[in-house]
Amino acid sequence: MSVFQFGHAGVDLFFVISGFIILFVHYDDIGRPERLSHYIGRRLTRIMPTYWVALAFTIVLSLGGGHNFPAISDLTWSASLLPSHSAPLLGVAWTLQFEIAFYTVFCLLIINKTIGLSLLSLWLGWIVLAKFQIFIWSWTPHSLYGFYNLEFFLGMMMAYLLRNHSVLFPRLILTTGLVLLTVASIAEDTNLIDGYADMSRLVYGTASALIVLGVAAAGRKGLIAIPSWLETLGTASYSIYLFQFVFIGLLWKAWLAAGLDGKLPHVASFPVLAVAGVAGGMAMSRLIEYPLMRLVRRLGRPAPVVAIP
Repeated sequence: MSVFQFGHAGVDLFFVISGFIILFVHYDDIGRPERLSHYIGRRLTRIMPTYWVALAFTIVLSLGGGHNFPAISDLTWSASLLPSHSAPLLGVAWTLQFEIAFYTVFCLLIINKTIGLSLLSLWLGWIVLAKFQIFIWSWTPHSLYGFYNLEFFLGMMMAYLLRNHSVLFPRLILTTGLVLLTVASIAEDTNLIDGYADMSRLVYGTASALIVLGVAAAGRKGLIAIPSWLETLGTASYSIYLFQFVFIGLLWKAWLAAGLDGKLPHVASFPVLAVAGVAGGMAMSRLIEYPLMRLVRRLGRPAPVVAIP
């Protein structure tokens, strides 16, 4: 039994939150093609600059570990985050390839509501059919039809409900989601379910969707207060995700160099490495992510028109 076996379910929550935020924030942009450049600019500046820094860190550390410089084709493809059959150089970025696919489909919803809804319906149908090995081509990257994409739809469904309806009993919804997540986690930790199977995406995804809707609706009604430390972690979550293994790897090297692995139980390194990953990510969020994002967005703004007398 591995207590933290279920930890990968954080990815399910990540995808649900992405679907929720994109529809909730850009709901009024749907069917307004003049808003497309704003949408693309916000999405790219949110993800790409910080990701490129994390990718550069990863390559430098890889070179320091004696590995060769990656092939230019691999580097270019990884930097673009376009769907691919190959794993990106920064391992955790596989989730961002799913994100880019989702962002692209959502573009059509902004350009034309009818066309966008039609494509979303076709995409959902393809995802479901692919589960049954229908309409899968060898040249099609998994990020285009993988079951994880269903969680974007779950997130959008929750955003639509919150936007257009009064959500009753939000704390009950939140509690139900937490209970479902707990049960699924225990079931996976005790090997009763395969947490990596496609059908587990429905379980973890549904639990995540209920949690997101419950928190958002309860927060709107002032029924819950989010602790400041949790808000701080949430603000830094993207950098923590991207840079965690950079700082874990650095501290692990130092741990081995100090000979602590032989002097202390192996499990003793876990809390130290976990703290290093989180603290390092929070530092990168403050020092790199948000200053860089603000800089890029400022540079991308059109120059103000100055009237000439």
